[in-house]
Amino acid sequence: MRIGAFLMLLAVTSCATPGSGTMHPSTPARSSGAATISLVSVRMVSRLVGWGLAGPSAGGAALAIGTTVVRTADGGRHWATVLRADGVVTADFHDSARAWVLLVIGSESTASRESVVVASTADAGATWQRTARLGVDGVATRIQFVDTSHGWVFAQPSAGGAVGAQDTTLYRTVDGGQRWQAVKPASQVRQNPDIRGTLPEACAGGGPISEPVFLDAQTGWLGGFCDRVFLYATRDGGLSWAPQNLPAFPGPASTVSPAAYLQYGVGFLSHPSTNEFVAFVHRGITTGANGLQDSAMYKSRDLGASWNAVRLPAALLAADFIDSEHGWMIGLGPDGELGHLSLYATVDDGQSWRLRSGQVDYLFTRELNFVDETTGFISSGPVKDKPGFLARTTDSGATWQPLSTTIN
Repeated sequence: MRIGAFLMLLAVTSCATPGSGTMHPSTPARSSGAATISLVSVRMVSRLVGWGLAGPSAGGAALAIGTTVVRTADGGRHWATVLRADGVVTADFHDSARAWVLLVIGSESTASRESVVVASTADAGATWQRTARLGVDGVATRIQFVDTSHGWVFAQPSAGGAVGAQDTTLYRTVDGGQRWQAVKPASQVRQNPDIRGTLPEACAGGGPISEPVFLDAQTGWLGGFCDRVFLYATRDGGLSWAPQNLPAFPGPASTVSPAAYLQYGVGFLSHPSTNEFVAFVHRGITTGANGLQDSAMYKSRDLGASWNAVRLPAALLAADFIDSEHGWMIGLGPDGELGHLSLYATVDDGQSWRLRSGQVDYLFTRELNFVDETTGFISSGPVKDKPGFLARTTDSGATWQPLSTTIN
């Protein structure tokens, strides 16, 4: 089983100066309507088949929300709309046939509470089924299903001032979304008898806990931003969580002085095969346009009973593995520089990495997505006045070719 990981580096606020190998965005996609749309997010499941979210090619906050679900069967050049709906937030594109999409009902939502439904397909988007409405405290940011019955919606604090707006909540279903159970940190339960289980409390002086990732119906993981490596596991489908006993951050000691300023960020987490789990951890301080300067990969092959930690060659921006051995990562340049991003590859489970391509403008990459040992895709949604782009490699990442995409 493959993994994908996109790790947002903290406090990255400026744009990089493209290097000599700058990749230019592909031609914006054309829609059948008056507005120009382009890909916002892409998940390829094979060399030819993939899913995506599509939205306006420019326009500020609207870029964060895809308005249509699209699918390709020719390697990303042509995309067909398979679900058109306002308020598409995020999706779990499981394989070539199955997908789950989180929809926000704008007319029933406020700044502090959203009304959402989950739309699912098992026939490549030919038909869709929708769950009953779910009221979400805060802002829903992630959906994941591991089978037709077991799924989760994760919601983070919003800017609203009402009770519940500043909560972090995990909504859990065991019947395909017909009924949901809410799980919150103990400090946010407020004697509500409908709350089940307990999420970890956010790290004091850190940030909110991050979106969880589940291996199966029972086992999952979540991280956070903290003055230590903040990683918790659940063995009961998200109802209760326990901290993991992890080895020290590998490699040379940090040069940050004083050490009390060090912060750790655990990004997006996933697993390359059954009973194997990977967490990518950043260490350092945020310095304006730079992110956390060191990165490491923590892996467990026994559901968290023991861990192996490996230092990565550069601060990590994005990573993807197709199996236990073969993986790729996009890393920052020296001292966390954003202007010299490079692609590295490993064939030995991350024990060693070699440079595949350097000084390519991956700054706005949302997904690094390999489907086999030679074929991979990178994509980015629109940013300001720049349309999204999609590019493909057929030589394990040594070279990349932008794809001209069309959406119908």
